[in-house]
Amino acid sequence: MRPAALLAAVMTLTAAPTLAEDIELRVMSFNIWYGGVQVSQPEVIEILRESDADIIGLQEPDGQTAALAAAAGYPYVDLRRHIISRVPLFDPKLGERTETGQSVYPLAGLDADAPHVWAMVAPGKVVAVGNLHLTSDPYGPDLLRDGSPLEEVLQGETDTRLAEIDPYAKGLESLIKSGTPVIVTGDFNTPSHLDYTQAAIGLRPSMTAAVPWPVTLRMEAAGFTDTFRAAHPDPVARPGLTYSPGFPWPVQREGESLDRIDYIFAANATVRGAEVWGEPDNPDVDKGFDPWPSDHRAVIADLTVTPIDAPAMLAVEPRLVPEGSTFVTRGYLPGDAIWGVRIVPRGGDPATQTVTSVEGLVPTYNRAFRFSTLGLTPGPWDAVLIDEAGAEQARTRFSIIGGNGKPTLTVATPSVKASDPITVSWTGAPGLKYDWIGVYAAGDPNLYNYLAFAYTGATLDGSMELTPDLYYQTLEPGEYELRLMSDDHYVTLATLGFKVTE
Repeated sequence: MRPAALLAAVMTLTAAPTLAEDIELRVMSFNIWYGGVQVSQPEVIEILRESDADIIGLQEPDGQTAALAAAAGYPYVDLRRHIISRVPLFDPKLGERTETGQSVYPLAGLDADAPHVWAMVAPGKVVAVGNLHLTSDPYGPDLLRDGSPLEEVLQGETDTRLAEIDPYAKGLESLIKSGTPVIVTGDFNTPSHLDYTQAAIGLRPSMTAAVPWPVTLRMEAAGFTDTFRAAHPDPVARPGLTYSPGFPWPVQREGESLDRIDYIFAANATVRGAEVWGEPDNPDVDKGFDPWPSDHRAVIADLTVTPIDAPAMLAVEPRLVPEGSTFVTRGYLPGDAIWGVRIVPRGGDPATQTVTSVEGLVPTYNRAFRFSTLGLTPGPWDAVLIDEAGAEQARTRFSIIGGNGKPTLTVATPSVKASDPITVSWTGAPGLKYDWIGVYAAGDPNLYNYLAFAYTGATLDGSMELTPDLYYQTLEPGEYELRLMSDDHYVTLATLGFKVTE
């Protein structure tokens, strides 16, 4: 059965969880090219609608994930993973990164032991879903095409993308071994060992040898299946290229390498089919659109999964709540259990520090309750899922932003030496996967001229040390600015000046 047919029941059903039953899922991975505005965002939205996908992983959304989801008719959004969905999504931990320090690129904003989000594909039943983007350069096929030795290219892959995917895959391996269906979408920026075979040598300029590309081998070792290649085993008869369909017309830039680098990997799932969508009049494209609005083609996979029993789960929407407005909590407690939600200060005890609550809710799946911010001051808060006895079963974080609704930056000291770290704090950040803080010369209008940067961990309210090792050069004495930037893009959300002394 398709989960779309279950949505009404998901909100109201009161019976106990059903026995394990196979569920058909349609999943899409789509790099939409810098927010989907390079050609036509309306066309991107139309493609999302036309896909009929239940779950979509977006790459390069540039802060547009929630807007695209709303426009395309997808009610559920995970902004730390850039996943939109027809079925409810729940974070497995606290809703924001709890680890400190910088992480590898695909884990930015995520804890290493929880790269996934839970998707409730049937009442009381879930699968794990992840979405990622790996570093693009240096690009191995270009190096092969230009004559670099295979050993050197593979070492470069090991040092860059394998170093990124290894901790990501490790964070999912225990789920896979337990039998949980796990799906990962993404732009991996690397070809597959299943494509660069002996039979494919010479098919394209970069195919100079059979290549054991490390990233796809690592995903395979973790227990994942490459869904497109499972559906189309012959890489010569069906290349399935996803980069590039042109910019945006089917006209390639001179010297462009063409490869299959966008994937849907699935574990503990059966592949029923897979497609590539892109520009029209291409025999390797299953469905064409004119104009095709991205520099990547999209991948779609049809899967059959047997979901597992859902744990206790809680979500707050939106996570950043304007003062004076409302927010929704969605909860699930396994079994025929009475439950409730208590709102407490960040880290607070629901037994003694509850400010407002709803309690005595009858068992339902994905029950939603709307809270007012009345009596809740701006700042960090927790929502706590409790059972009938008042015991905590799950917790998630959210923040209330006051005043003019804009983020703020503060520093521990407005003047530092060039060799000293800068401790910067922020409030009211949007909490997107790749929110970041950059260091700029004061007043520099060129947003690309950052002198250092660090990701915020997708936290709404937080702090970090910008240490000298993050800088591209030693800062000369003078005036500088910290800028809070949005989602791996160049939208400035807040600025704060500081001074560097001798």
